[in-house]
Amino acid sequence: MNAASKAKRIAWMVIVGLLTGLLAACGGGNAEDGSSSASGQPASSGSGNDAGSGGDGLKGEFVLWTWEPEHPTALAAFNKKYPNIKMKRVNVAAEDVPKKLQTTIASGGELPDVIRIERGQKAKIFDMGILEDLSGAPYNADTSLLFDYDLPAFSVDGKLLSIPDDMSIAGLAYIKSLAKEYFGTDDPKELEGMFATWDDFIAKGKEVLEKSGGKVKMVPSLGDVNDILKGQRPESYFDGNKLNVPVLENIVSTLVKFRDSGIVDKLDQWTPAWNASFGTDKYMFIESPVWMPQYVIDPNDKKDGRWALMVPPGGGFVRGGSSHGIPKGAKHADLAWKWIEFTSMSQEGAEAQKTDGVFTHYKKAYENKDFTNWTWRNFGDQNIGEKYFVEISAATKDVPENINDTYLDEAMSIVLQTLSKDSSFGTEQAMDRIRKELKAKAPNITW
Repeated sequence: MNAASKAKRIAWMVIVGLLTGLLAACGGGNAEDGSSSASGQPASSGSGNDAGSGGDGLKGEFVLWTWEPEHPTALAAFNKKYPNIKMKRVNVAAEDVPKKLQTTIASGGELPDVIRIERGQKAKIFDMGILEDLSGAPYNADTSLLFDYDLPAFSVDGKLLSIPDDMSIAGLAYIKSLAKEYFGTDDPKELEGMFATWDDFIAKGKEVLEKSGGKVKMVPSLGDVNDILKGQRPESYFDGNKLNVPVLENIVSTLVKFRDSGIVDKLDQWTPAWNASFGTDKYMFIESPVWMPQYVIDPNDKKDGRWALMVPPGGGFVRGGSSHGIPKGAKHADLAWKWIEFTSMSQEGAEAQKTDGVFTHYKKAYENKDFTNWTWRNFGDQNIGEKYFVEISAATKDVPENINDTYLDEAMSIVLQTLSKDSSFGTEQAMDRIRKELKAKAPNITW
């Protein structure tokens, strides 16, 4: 399970009681292996076109594999438009989806009608070749409704294999009091001008380190830096099985530069110490995807208005997020598509999802300033919605990944641990270690 999924799962466990109550108030419910509907009607088998059923004449039940409770407002709005379509939610942990798909196929079992796909598992699932092309008939997804950076990330060989659900663009969050103390300003625009490049960031970080007597560093973990640099890479790491060595080596050498500068601490991401760091004044900056304020910063920092959000040097990036895909041969693909189309590709769905704390990839919604207006207590009165969805989004790109990226992620995890703890471990040693790990895991990869 990736960082976003872990954080969001914890938050959902806390509020699951509230969600259940809200769903009951809407006339429906969702539970593990349960059905969800606001119609109060029994499930119908099949998806026939009964002209008297409402909602484009569609009726029946589709099966969704997911690890998250579906969002009550969005579910109620969907059921209002399609009163005779029911959802059967089957709980599958994000990291277990690829394995469950494989075992189901191997045993001749029935696949669901729609699968929630976490970004970290996306390449594995896409590589299976089991998903429908949603840009083709009968779906004919209007890709102009999505952001430009979505298409390469969710497509393979020109086929759109899933539709992104929750927005996961990311910026750079910082503690305002520290920025004011060491840089003379806590204004996002002024800091963006100050940090035009990562070399500027490192140089200023060294000044902070010296002025604070080593007490304040710029970032708590080298893993955080890697997330940003990886998300900003100009090209994919792989072209088929061929590794793009210059792109990878540039990132590794930049990680070494950050490490050697002393401005990054040695905390491991998602550990208690890393989580607790958000409530301290030890680190000025942290990567901040859309889900970060609510699910990570908020639970770990009880002080209001301490943070601000800015566009990072080099622009925005994508961190986490999930999407929905339809397996080939799904029995109720037409019903599943209506769910995807409504929740992720319509204004009504975008507004309902926002009420539930989810921002979709429906591009037109963000043309409305009222829609992009979003504040969070840790960020005071800053309109972080405007910063995320207008400024950062405009500076965000994404690149395709394939199954080899999952092997590289595993190798990089080992390298990051060593880089952080061993100052003698440099770019050449890191690249050699990556080569060794990739050769063991995926011998088809070429350099």
